[in-house]
Amino acid sequence: MCGIAGIVSEDPRVLDRLDGPLIRHRGPDDEGAYRDDTLHLQHFRLAIQDLSANARQPMTSADGRYVLIFNGEIYNHRDIRMCLPDALFYRSTSDTETVLQAFIHWGTAAFSRFNGIFALALYDRLERKLVLARDQYGVKPLYWASLANGFAFASELKALIGLPGMDTSPDLAALAAYIQCLWSPGERTPVRSVRKLTPGSWMEIKCEHPFVRKTQKYYLLPYGAANERNRSLESWVEELDERLFVAVGRQLLSDVPVGLFVSGGLDSSLIAAMVRRHRPGLNIQGFTVANAFGNTEGFTDDLPFARKVAQQFDIDLVPVSVQSSMMVDIDSMVWSLDEPQADLAPLLVSSIAAQSRLNGVPVLLSGAGGDDLFSGYRRHQALVFDRVVSHIPPSARRVLGNLIRQLPRSSPAFRRLSRYATGLEFQSLDQRIVGYYDWLSGEETRRLFAASDDSEWGEEDVHATFLHALSEIPPSLSPLSRQLYLELRFYLPDHNLNYTDKMGMKHGVEVRVPFLDTDLVEFSCRIPDGMKMKGLTTKYLLRKVAERYLPREVIYRSKTGFGGPVRQWVKEGLRQRVSLEFDPAHLIRQGIFDPKAVWNLVDKNNAGQRDLAYPIFALLAIQSWLRQFTPQT
Repeated sequence: MCGIAGIVSEDPRVLDRLDGPLIRHRGPDDEGAYRDDTLHLQHFRLAIQDLSANARQPMTSADGRYVLIFNGEIYNHRDIRMCLPDALFYRSTSDTETVLQAFIHWGTAAFSRFNGIFALALYDRLERKLVLARDQYGVKPLYWASLANGFAFASELKALIGLPGMDTSPDLAALAAYIQCLWSPGERTPVRSVRKLTPGSWMEIKCEHPFVRKTQKYYLLPYGAANERNRSLESWVEELDERLFVAVGRQLLSDVPVGLFVSGGLDSSLIAAMVRRHRPGLNIQGFTVANAFGNTEGFTDDLPFARKVAQQFDIDLVPVSVQSSMMVDIDSMVWSLDEPQADLAPLLVSSIAAQSRLNGVPVLLSGAGGDDLFSGYRRHQALVFDRVVSHIPPSARRVLGNLIRQLPRSSPAFRRLSRYATGLEFQSLDQRIVGYYDWLSGEETRRLFAASDDSEWGEEDVHATFLHALSEIPPSLSPLSRQLYLELRFYLPDHNLNYTDKMGMKHGVEVRVPFLDTDLVEFSCRIPDGMKMKGLTTKYLLRKVAERYLPREVIYRSKTGFGGPVRQWVKEGLRQRVSLEFDPAHLIRQGIFDPKAVWNLVDKNNAGQRDLAYPIFALLAIQSWLRQFTPQT
C-alpha cells in the first residue's frame, strides 16, 4: 500500500508544484520520485511485500523504457509470474515488479489478470505516454484533474488542490449528491475539474498532448450470467465455503503482521474463522470498538459479540475506546476523506487503524463487501415489500406514503418505514430501486442551493447516474440483482471503500477486503436470489456457511449500525456548530446555499416534524470541506 501522485506539463514551474507530501501518511516507510521534461512522478511507500530496497519505487524496467508507481496488492502475483516468460530475471519478490513485467508483456490486457487492489501509473518513456489504472471494484482511490497547462493525478484529492491552472470551484451536482445520498456516485468529486477514475478502468495520456485522453473499461461486473437454479443448498454452501477460504488465504500474503477487524458481526466473524483455519497456531490480533454511545439510534454494543468470536478462534482482542468527544474531529475526518461524506463510521475506522499501527500491525482484514455481494442491507428487504406495493395503483400508493410519513420518528423502525415511503410515488421499478439511496428528495435538495442557472448543474443528477448504469445491464435481471449491481458499482467504492481506505491509510494501515476477491465476486453473481434473500432473511447462503463455524447468536444477531448517534449530536452537541456554519450572513457571502431553505430543514428536524439529521450533517461536512479545500468560498 502506498501513495502515488503525478503531473504532466511542458511548464517546469507546474511540475515543481506537485504536492505529493500531502499524502506521505499513505507511505511512511520510504519515498521516491521520477522526473523528466514533461512528467513528474512521486511515490510514498508502505512496505508490505518484499521489505528490501529491491522493491523501491518508482520502479524502472531493466531496459529503462518503463517506469511504474503502484499502490496496492496483487494477491495472485506469484501465479502471474508463472504465466510470464521463463527467461525473465526478477530483482525482487514484490508484486510491484510482477505488475511491471505483466504490463511489458501484455500491455493494458494485464489489468484484467490482476486479482487484487490497486491504483497505478505506468510511463512509457519511448512513446512518451502515461497509463493510469484502477482495480476492478475501486478498493484503491485514484483522482485525476485537468489543468490549464497539463494533467495531474493522485491517490487523494488533497494532493491536487492548489495546482496552477486548476478550476477549484465547487461542483454543485456533486455537493447535491452528498446531501441527497450522503456520498457522490461515479466520477464526480466536490471539485469541478477533478474526477475519479472509475473502477475497472484505465486511462492513457500522451505527454505531448495531455488534453487528449483515452479511457476504457477493462472489467465489467458479470451480472447477467446464468444462475444455476437447480443446485442443492448443500452444494452452494460447500462452494461458497471453499471460495471464501481461498480468498482469505490469498489476502494473507504479507511480510508484515496481519490483523483483523472483529465487530462480532457475521462478515468479519467469518473472515476470522477462515484466518484461523489458514493459520492454526499463529498469534492473531483483532480490533473492535468499545461502544461509548449506548443502545441509541439502532446502534448496539459490539464488544460482547466480538469477545465471543475472539474466544472461539483464540484471537488476541484489542477493544478500542471511542468517546463522544470524537465529534470535534469532523474537520479532521473530512480532510482525510477528501470528500464531505456524512457518516461517522470513518471516525471508528480511524480509531481502530491508529491502535492497529500502534500495536505493530500494518495490515487489517475487513468484512466490507459481504452485504453488497450477498444481500445484507435493509433496502434489499424493502424489495420484498415492493413486489406487493407495485400492484397498488399510483394514487393509492401516494395515500399510503402520506400515511406512513405521519408516523412518529421516535423509533428506528418508523424512520425506516418513512424512508421507504418516499419511493412509493415512483412509477418504475428502477426508479424505486434508485430511490432507496435517498436521504432527501432530489427536489428538496435542489431547493437548498442558491444557484438557479441550470448550466451550473451539469447534465446528470444522482438518479440519472444510477438509472443510466441500470440501462447498461440486461432488463431481465431481477430487482435484487439490479440493486446489488448498484451496490458494487457505486455504493461500495464511492462510500464504504473510500472511507475505509482513507482512514486506514491516514495511519499507514492497509485494509484488505477478502469478500472482493475477483473469483468470489464473480461466483456471487451466479447465486440465485433465493439463496441470497430467503423471505426477509438477508445473506441466507452466507449464514448457512457461517453455521459451520459460528454461534447462532452471532450469525442471527440483528443488524446494527456502525457509526455514531448523528441525530442526537445534530440536535445537541453540534447545535452551536450548526448556528455558526449556517449563519445567514455567511451563507449569503458564500453564495452556494439558500439560508432560508437550510434553516427550514434545521427547524423541521428540531421540531421532530421530519428526520433530517443526516442531510443536515451532510451540510455541516460540506461547510467543513469548503473551508479546508477551497478557502476562497
